[in-house]
Amino acid sequence: MAKKSSTSFKPFVIIFILVITLIIGIQLFGAARFETILAAQGEVIDGFWSDALIVRDEEVIKSPVSGKVKLMVGEGDRLASGIKLAEIKSSNQLQKIFNKEAGIVSFAVDGLENKVNANDLKQINLSNFEELKGNYRHLLSGDRIKKEEPLYRIINNFKLYLVAQIPNSQVKRFRTNELIFLEQKNSDKLIEAKIVDIRHNLNNTFFVIELDQFISRWINRRRININIIKNIYRGIKIPRKAVFSQPSGQGVLKVSGYNKYEFQKVVILNGNSQYVIVNGLDIGEEIITNPEDFDYGREA
Repeated sequence: MAKKSSTSFKPFVIIFILVITLIIGIQLFGAARFETILAAQGEVIDGFWSDALIVRDEEVIKSPVSGKVKLMVGEGDRLASGIKLAEIKSSNQLQKIFNKEAGIVSFAVDGLENKVNANDLKQINLSNFEELKGNYRHLLSGDRIKKEEPLYRIINNFKLYLVAQIPNSQVKRFRTNELIFLEQKNSDKLIEAKIVDIRHNLNNTFFVIELDQFISRWINRRRININIIKNIYRGIKIPRKAVFSQPSGQGVLKVSGYNKYEFQKVVILNGNSQYVIVNGLDIGEEIITNPEDFDYGREA
């Protein structure tokens, strides 16, 4: 009799375990659907990346004679006028080269110095914008040079411009004389700048941007990938995809307990395509970032 009682008890135990396992599994599966983030203070950069042409006020000085070059100063040195920067030794003479103007010296040229110059911004031909790419040739101490070949450049370190091609979606958001910020990749430093001209060329639009500082590390570059920033917003930052609309208004799903959530109204103050700054949330509140996976009576 004891064995019969034990045998009849086993199916009940197995069914009970299966039911509990199913309930726990459902709960765990539901919880796994939650993709969340804690509301926190942050900043949202409203800008876009663009390939920009670097435009300097620079002059190429050509060699007065042929011969072997000895450089007396370093690449990128800032010189006063009257400084001896090179000697050229020919078969019968030694020509000393002195800097006639103050500025930054470079012994590299790309052949675009006259076509792309800060003193003739309006004359830059933007119809072949993609072709204006630098291919710098560097002169080194010990090299031989021919008469009338480029010897060095003297660069005005008080002028620096960029010409950037602008997406059509961004053109109407900016105006001439607007102050902006520029950001390079892998750098947390922002560069202040101003849009001094907006040029239209066939189907393309270009901003002529004046920088408020000279970037010495760009002296041998003709192109730069830059983030053109209109504004930087600060406040409670959450992903834009977390915000949705329903009949009662715009808001988010806020986690209110284990596997529980509730609708919380928010107001979007500012943002970009990925993140927004909002009112209506407190720091530390947990927000669901995949509300599209939840049926909460939202509008289609």
